[in-house]
Amino acid sequence: MENWVRNNLVPMIQEATRITQSGEQGVYDTDALCRKLHVSKRTLQNWRDDGLIEFSQIGHKIYYTEKAVNQMLEKSKVKSSNSNYRGSYQ
Repeated sequence: MENWVRNNLVPMIQEATRITQSGEQGVYDTDALCRKLHVSKRTLQNWRDDGLIEFSQIGHKIYYTEKAVNQMLEKSKVKSSNSNYRGSYQ
């Protein structure tokens, strides 16, 4: 089974990750997601540990779908508490 994963699944994930870096596919490895969100690897680990973002792990490599990233961002949305804001600052 491990050989099948190494020979079949890992190359597919690598290709999906390569496509992601050109902005065409929704699968990110840790490095790509760190660059996209401008956060550290430790921040991503904290989010995983806290259950804030879904991920998949194959061996030691971790992957995130664009859907999981969007869900996390949507759940983390904070509405403005400034009811006096009228659309411009002077």
